[in-house]
Amino acid sequence: MEENEIITCGCCGRGLRNNAEENTHYGQVPYPDDEGFGMCVECGGDKKATDLRKRLGWAGETFFDARISVLKEKLNPENSARFAAFSYEKQVTIVARMIEKGAMI
Repeated sequence: MEENEIITCGCCGRGLRNNAEENTHYGQVPYPDDEGFGMCVECGGDKKATDLRKRLGWAGETFFDARISVLKEKLNPENSARFAAFSYEKQVTIVARMIEKGAMI
């Protein structure tokens, strides 16, 4: 694909330019998308954002929210309440560590 070629976000379907500012997968080797596709900043996350949800993007936020919800349900009531009281960043960190260790997918 050519730089600045208009490609399609594989998540939301909107058009974006194939460059580092608009395509979060730009420059990745191996390239994770099919030819003509990429991932927009809204879906794939803005690495420069200070807000964690915006850094994760819609796809990342949805990924973690689903697993946070499952984890809360699986904990006993006391631990579920403690986990729910954690900041979103800490909840994401816990889930990410569980995924890395193979305890959650």
